[in-house]
Amino acid sequence: MIKNYLKILTPLVLAALMTMPAGAEEPDGPADIPAAGADAGTPLVFDAKGVARPAASYEQVQEKPAPEKKKEKGKKGKEETQDTGISPENPMYVTADRMRYNDTTGDVDAMGRVVIKHMMDTYQTEYVYGNSIAQKYVIPGEVKWVNPTTNLKADRADYDAAKSIGRFEKLDGWEQGTYYFKGASGIYDRNANKLVVEKGYFTTKHAVAKVPDYRIEADSIDIYPNDHYVAHNVKLMAKNTTLITLSSYSGSLAHDDNEVSLWSLIPRPVFDSDNGMGLHNEIAVPFGGNANGTVYVKNRWYTKSGYKPDMGVRYRTRVGTAKLHYAEEESSTNDDGGIWVKKRPSLEFDTNHFYLGKSRFYVGAHGEWGYWDEDRGGRDVKGAYKGYDLYVSGNPWKLGKFMNFSWKAGYAKDYYSYSNNIRRNGYYSMGLSGGYGILSSWIYYTDRDIKGYTPYTYDSYSSEKPLDVGFRLQATRMDAFSLAWSIDTVNGRLNHRYWTYYRDMHSFYAWIRYDDIEKETRFMFMPKDFRF
Repeated sequence: MIKNYLKILTPLVLAALMTMPAGAEEPDGPADIPAAGADAGTPLVFDAKGVARPAASYEQVQEKPAPEKKKEKGKKGKEETQDTGISPENPMYVTADRMRYNDTTGDVDAMGRVVIKHMMDTYQTEYVYGNSIAQKYVIPGEVKWVNPTTNLKADRADYDAAKSIGRFEKLDGWEQGTYYFKGASGIYDRNANKLVVEKGYFTTKHAVAKVPDYRIEADSIDIYPNDHYVAHNVKLMAKNTTLITLSSYSGSLAHDDNEVSLWSLIPRPVFDSDNGMGLHNEIAVPFGGNANGTVYVKNRWYTKSGYKPDMGVRYRTRVGTAKLHYAEEESSTNDDGGIWVKKRPSLEFDTNHFYLGKSRFYVGAHGEWGYWDEDRGGRDVKGAYKGYDLYVSGNPWKLGKFMNFSWKAGYAKDYYSYSNNIRRNGYYSMGLSGGYGILSSWIYYTDRDIKGYTPYTYDSYSSEKPLDVGFRLQATRMDAFSLAWSIDTVNGRLNHRYWTYYRDMHSFYAWIRYDDIEKETRFMFMPKDFRF
């Protein structure tokens, strides 16, 4: 039977393997600022004392990035911070259509197409004036500022080169191309790598609109690029409705899919045949004075299954993330829905990915110790649990323009105090995904070599060797359909056939899925820019 399915499905899969198309355009990056051409005049170079001079020919040919300075310890053992001001190692270049410079007074004027470069920052405007002796400069009109993480536009700016502090009026921009901010004014301190936005708001790229779908309004927002943000006197808004007010809130700007954001407090409806109608929302509050430690609560309400909380503390370290929590969790390994276990409590640790040298391969691990309680069908199974999962994987391989290959292999071991069971699981998985045009497709296979068994239904596997195949059609810009099959390769049985409709709802995706084998329906909202 499985051979018949493969004969039908394989041509469909291989005909259109591709990744899902992006839902929105990326914001403009540094490449959008044109470099100064030969006709733009000779650039000025500002030395450590703020004195301007014409750039030498070799400096015009290649502007070398500033070399990394090794941290040196002073007499008291403290590390010296890297010099980020104007210096011989980090000169500032100014190129313009027309420039005037008085080497006696230090007055500088640059007009026309003006491009200013200092270290990794690039500014573009039409007029700049200032004084190289005082090291203060003013941009009276619109200015664009970009660096590897920030893309900002302001109506006016001034820069104190001696203090490495810039001030902006009526600014808006992007952080890492994902987070959008807008404010009445702002201050950037290069030494602290900190941007403060006054009287503004903060949201994500797919929520941007005349009135954003959701946003954080605050008296001030401290943005530490590629690290975290701290908002003061906060209001969480959904369109024009205030959901919550806080004196302060801190969140991560790192790319972490497991991070709970303040926006996840917005309730979202869900439905599945086993649990009924439901509402999900979450909140995390930092502790310890930084964004690494959080106290969080995840709420799940269902008409059939009732209230299912997950609450605890989470702390991120350099090697991974630790979590101590009480939770009622639904099974992610058993295809039958409505299978829940109480973890009271559970201590878990997930490592970061550790790359093997400079290769594309990495290793990682997950560990858990806790007490599990499962009451299902009148059978109450409870006891101590501990387990670990060690794995190796790698960044996906691109096979031509339209296909990706991914894989993972690992070994897991579970210890159950209930009847003293031990389960061992050596596994591997591999898959192809990709496609062309409006058609995308995928095929994945997982093989588990399980020895021993679990007394819990919660972490049992519906299939030890499943094959998952499917394709997706982007019918319109806003609508898509997919059809997918899940086959148990041990006995050739078709376990699931999923029919799914997707709808783009600006800052969210909505989808409804029907399994015509199990006769089950599921509906969910999925945000584009963060995970619930």
